Amino acid sequence: MNKELMDIIIEKRKLKHNEDDFGIQECWDEIVVNLSESCEETIKYLEECSEEYIYYISEVFEDISEQLQRQEFIECLRKLEKKFPNLNLKKDIDIAEEYI
Repeated sequence: MNKELMDIIIEKRKLKHNEDDFGIQECWDEIVVNLSESCEETIKYLEECSEEYIYYISEVFEDISEQLQRQEFIECLRKLEKKFPNLNLKKDIDIAEEYI
C-alpha cells in the first residue's frame, strides 16, 4: 500500500463532484486496489487518516472488505466510527461487515 499514492487518489476524488463523472468510479477502483493489498498496512493507514479522508474512503468500505475478508478491518472501521461520529459510518460499516 502506497500512502503517497493514496493521498493523490483521494485529492483527485475530492475534485469530482458530479455523481455521473466516470472519474469517481476510477478513483474508487484505485482506492480499493491500494487498500486491498495488505490488511495490516490498510489499518495503519486508516488510523492515521483525517476525518475528511475517511469520508471519501468510506464510499468503498464494502469493496475493500470484500477483498480483504478480515475481521480486523471491520474492527478498525468500528474504531473510526467512534473517532469520527459526525461521519455516520454505521450503515457503511454494517454493509462492509456483510462482505466477510
